[in-house]
Amino acid sequence: MALEDPDNEEEARDENTNIDLPKPALSLRTAMLLYAALGVLCLATLHGDPLYIALLIIGAIALKTWLAQVKSKIE
Repeated sequence: MALEDPDNEEEARDENTNIDLPKPALSLRTAMLLYAALGVLCLATLHGDPLYIALLIIGAIALKTWLAQVKSKIE
């Protein structure tokens, strides 16, 4: 069994750059609405430090989701 040259694999990948990305399961708007609903639920049930930590985590995930959407639009 002969080993293939790794350079040939890179050339093959370069030729197939028009790979379709999978469609997201949810739209950005739906995801942000769900993050907001989760934040409201946290506001209604948590108090003090756990509330701030939960809101920080939800905000960070929402920001990451938004940045991924912007990045995919740029590409």
